[in-house]
Amino acid sequence: MFSARTRAVVKSLGAEGDLIYNENINETIKMLTLVKVKQKRFWPVVTYTIIDQTLLDLLEDEADVPPDYTEDVLTENFKNHTGRYSSHCAAAQYTVTRPKPKKLKKKSVEMLKVKKCEKLMFVYQIVYNSSSVEFCGKVGQHASVSTNFKSFFKLNVLDTKEEETTFTVPQESTLAYGLMQISTEDGTLGIPPRTRKLKQYNKGWWNFSQDGEEEGPGPTLPQVNREIQMKGRVLQPLEDLPASTRSDLLKTMSELLEDRRALALLEQTLDQDATEPCNTKCQPVSLFMDLLEASGASTSQRDAAHLLISAMNTLPDDVPARLIRCHPDVLTILNQLVDGQIQLAELLPPPLQEEGELRWAAQLLCCSPQMLTELSEQWDRPELPVGVLLEVLALVVRGLSLMQPSIDP
Repeated sequence: MFSARTRAVVKSLGAEGDLIYNENINETIKMLTLVKVKQKRFWPVVTYTIIDQTLLDLLEDEADVPPDYTEDVLTENFKNHTGRYSSHCAAAQYTVTRPKPKKLKKKSVEMLKVKKCEKLMFVYQIVYNSSSVEFCGKVGQHASVSTNFKSFFKLNVLDTKEEETTFTVPQESTLAYGLMQISTEDGTLGIPPRTRKLKQYNKGWWNFSQDGEEEGPGPTLPQVNREIQMKGRVLQPLEDLPASTRSDLLKTMSELLEDRRALALLEQTLDQDATEPCNTKCQPVSLFMDLLEASGASTSQRDAAHLLISAMNTLPDDVPARLIRCHPDVLTILNQLVDGQIQLAELLPPPLQEEGELRWAAQLLCCSPQMLTELSEQWDRPELPVGVLLEVLALVVRGLSLMQPSIDP
C-alpha cells in the first residue's frame, strides 16, 4: 500500500523518468547516499541496492564537497482514486558541480564490490512529506500473486476480503529519490553527463508507444507474445543438453528454490563475465555451474540456462517452486497454452482446476488482449508489471518443458 501511494505521488509530479519511488516506509534515504543499480539482462526490471554509506565516505577530503542543497514545496493535499494523501510534499536537491577531479579512498571503493553489470550512483534529490501524513485505502489480507489473480478471475478464494486501512507516515519520510551516476576510474571521482532518464522500469525497452501517443498501463498482448517468441528461441538449445544433464540441472534448480537467495545468487553468477571463475560458497550454485561445465555446454546453451534462471528469479512468491515440482502432465498443458494450441477444458489435472494452485497461471497464459489490459489497469504490484509477469511465466514453462526428457515441447 505504501509503495502504491509513493508511486502515485511520483506520477502526479510528472517525474516518473527521474525519480524512484520508495517501497519501504522504514527506509529513510539521506542525501548523497550511495546506491548500486542493476538492470536485469533480459527484463525491463531495475533493482536498487541502498548502501549504508554516502558519497563523502569515498572522498579523501570531505571538505571538497559542501553539503549544499535547496528545498522546495512540490505539491499540497495530494489525492488519488485509491486513497487520500493530505500533506505538503517537498523536495531537497543537491547542486552538482564538476570542478577539478577529487581523489577517492581506494579501500573504501573496493569494499563496495561494484560488479561490471552494476552502476554506482548517489542520491542527489529527495522527495519527502514535510509533516506527518495519513494514508488510507483498501487492501486485501493476502498479497500473493496467485491470490490477486484468483480474485480477478473470480475463482474461489478464502479470506481475501478487502478492508479499509489507515496508517500515519511520520514527518520527513522518504517518498522518492533521484540518482546520479558516478565513476571511480583511476582513483578519482567522475560524474558523467546524464544521457538517459532512469525509470523504475525501462519502458522504452517495451516500445509501449510512439512519439505523440499516450502510454497505456502496460504492454499489449501482441508485444508480449513477440517477446515470448523471441526469447523462446533463445531457450531452445536446452533441449540439446544430454538427458542426464537436464535431469541433474532440474534437481539442482529444485534445491535452489528452497531458498530464493540462492536462486538470486545463481542469476548473479551467470550475469558475470564468462571468463570469471565461480567462487561462491553456495553448494547448489556451484553444483549448477559445475554441471554446465562438465556437460561441455555451448555458449548458446549457457545463454539459454541463464535466461531460464533469470525468468525463474523474476517470478514472485513461490511460483517457480510450484512450476518446477508440478507433474509433467500439468507442465505439458501449460506449455500448450503458451503455444496457443489448446484452450482450457473441463477435464484438467487438479492443479489446473477451478480451485487448483496453478489455475491462475493457466488463465493468464490464455488471456485475451482485453483481459490483459484490464489486469494492467487493476494491478497493484508496480514492481512487476502484468506484461512482464506473463512473459516470464511463459518462458519458465517453456524452459522447464524443454528440460523434461519425456516431454516433446
